[in-house]
Amino acid sequence: MQTDLNQVVRAFSRAVDLVGVDDMQHGKRVAFMALSCAENMGIYQTESAALCRLGLLHDCGVSSTKIHRKLVGELEWQGSDLHCQIGAMRMRQFSHFASMADAIRHHHTRWEDLKNLPIPEKTKIHSNLIFLVDRVDALAALHPGPHLLAAKDAICQKVYDLRNKYFHPELVDIFLASSSSEAFWITMEPIYLEDFMAQRQVDLDEITVDTDGMKAIASLLAQIVDAKSQYTAEHSCGVASLSRHLAKKCGTSEEICFKIEVAGLLHDLGKLQVSDEILELEGPLNHEELGIMRHHSYVTYQILKNIRGFEDIALWAANHHEKLDGSGYPFHKTEKDLCLESRIIIIADIFQALAQNRPYRKPQSLEKILDHLKKRAARGQLDRELVNLVDSDRHACYAMATASESG
Repeated sequence: MQTDLNQVVRAFSRAVDLVGVDDMQHGKRVAFMALSCAENMGIYQTESAALCRLGLLHDCGVSSTKIHRKLVGELEWQGSDLHCQIGAMRMRQFSHFASMADAIRHHHTRWEDLKNLPIPEKTKIHSNLIFLVDRVDALAALHPGPHLLAAKDAICQKVYDLRNKYFHPELVDIFLASSSSEAFWITMEPIYLEDFMAQRQVDLDEITVDTDGMKAIASLLAQIVDAKSQYTAEHSCGVASLSRHLAKKCGTSEEICFKIEVAGLLHDLGKLQVSDEILELEGPLNHEELGIMRHHSYVTYQILKNIRGFEDIALWAANHHEKLDGSGYPFHKTEKDLCLESRIIIIADIFQALAQNRPYRKPQSLEKILDHLKKRAARGQLDRELVNLVDSDRHACYAMATASESG
């Protein structure tokens, strides 16, 4: 089983950008500006493609909407280095991304400090270029009007003022030359930016990722989701482990077991678009908050469906809040529409969530979890046979869901 790395990068970037909630193209704007500067630097396609990926994924250390607000609302703040450290650590876990780790680690390091660090000169240049265009996007976010072009002169003056101290002086000159046209700023408007990035995808050479790589990518994305809140910590991994365990108990093939594990890891990707405040509410959600929350499984589907080889994974992950009686969301599917794999993830998600601490309740005991599942199966919402399977294997299921050694 293989897929295209460029499709994975684009999906990864969309997931990371979800943290912006209302502004979800930060990574794309940074990538576009970096590529525009690369053209004026005479950079060849391979290095240019690497810069594009770096721009798209530079904020992979951010899960919290509170941190994202600082990223796009402040030029510099205390603690800005933490997400760089986290991002670098995550990138080192996947061989295709490892080369970006040092650049991500220092993409908020001032040039006056960066230039003296014992890292390759090319890494310093890439990192500082991302810092520069990343801060341009932050300055643009402070502009009150809807059109970036109106903010051009003020932003360029600020960048010029920060040369030498924050940014390499030659990079400042390259940015000023690259951004001199109106087209540069207009291209960053949402509709034109999507067209630019789609064409960029077409131009890139295909790089394949094998099964191990797909699992590594899924684990990275799960880390980002689960780091969003203390109440989501380890949820994705628990759902993935329990889903794989149940699929194996049902006698499915190793390929299906692998795919269902990946779907479990990725099922809550869309929650990155839900604000920290809603996820950490201690009381019930109101009508508007519930509407926001119910976006997330559909958003998961939209991100994953464009990755070749993830077609089944996207559907199974998106179905994790559906019910056999049609009362679930986002598609209101019924028993005839929900395959075994979807039914497994639905139950694994409920089981793990009940076993985990949440802001509005303590973790439930194994007996209470099983009682809850049985009641919902009796109402026709959950697969009765799968619930019976969980009941007969209760302690192993609890261990898988909670990563404990015993129930």
